[in-house]
Amino acid sequence: MGTLTSLLNSFRAVGVVLILTACGYVFASLGWIQPDAKRFLSRYLMRFAVPVMCVYSLRTNLTLELLKSSPRLLLVPTVVSAVLYVLTLLIGRAMRLDPKQSSVFAVMGSVSNAMFIGYPMCIELFGEACVPYVMIYFFVNTAFSQLVGVNGIRRAGEQEGGSFKEALLGFLKTPSVAGVLVGFLLILLDWTPPQLVMSCMRYINNAVTPLALVMAGSIIYEIGLKKLRLDKLLCLTMIFRFLLAPAISLALCAVLGVTGLARSVIVVQSAMPVLTQAVVAAAEYGADERLAAQGVAISTLASFVVIPVLMLLL
Repeated sequence: MGTLTSLLNSFRAVGVVLILTACGYVFASLGWIQPDAKRFLSRYLMRFAVPVMCVYSLRTNLTLELLKSSPRLLLVPTVVSAVLYVLTLLIGRAMRLDPKQSSVFAVMGSVSNAMFIGYPMCIELFGEACVPYVMIYFFVNTAFSQLVGVNGIRRAGEQEGGSFKEALLGFLKTPSVAGVLVGFLLILLDWTPPQLVMSCMRYINNAVTPLALVMAGSIIYEIGLKKLRLDKLLCLTMIFRFLLAPAISLALCAVLGVTGLARSVIVVQSAMPVLTQAVVAAAEYGADERLAAQGVAISTLASFVVIPVLMLLL
């Protein structure tokens, strides 16, 4: 009975995410989401709504006691991303990939879409109780993608790579990171903003998930389903995202004694699709934008099949 319930819950969660993503696809096909609208959605979400969501969710759901016990939770996604990043670089070198391809492949294989797909998926699967663990994973995911992944794409692209100090400063200036840090600070100070402010943040928080999924659907439409081709490199990406990442996460959780809801959230988050920002970074720095776009689209569609299977194993 427990297995059947888990399977039904996972299909329901995937169904909700799939329907909202399909809405974005349809809206884009009807011409409702033009480039300006997509640009606004991207900036609104990443520069305002997601940081506000981080502050609100952390202050509402994370306790000081849980924060003190989080080093093990921080360690698992850090080690997983680092191991996968090194493996993808080694494979890229063995396949003699162009640096512009290799750097994108490394990001696709090592960093998951913990926010646009991972956050709503976990909320549907586990409820609001999972938010603290989602935020902890998201913090590590963002740190690794900005400091290592995007910096690698920058170095491989047309522009020269910056120093580690510049990458660190850029990471700290990232709005979502600032939101996480502010949330952690409020917890450490044991201070809650006035009720009026918290109510406003709650409304903004509630709108993040549907808007993010609508935007993800519009991106898939923009790429074009007919243009998707599952070549050797994209097959390897799917293996990294949906097989190696959750397998290594499970093993590390067992070694470090991470159990229960925290373990489930970490494993599901590790098996999320390719990071959407990989497309943005590849386009901005002259790397392989087409590879990144196809990786995002194919992995997002594949995740709707992978997640129910993964939930059966947890």
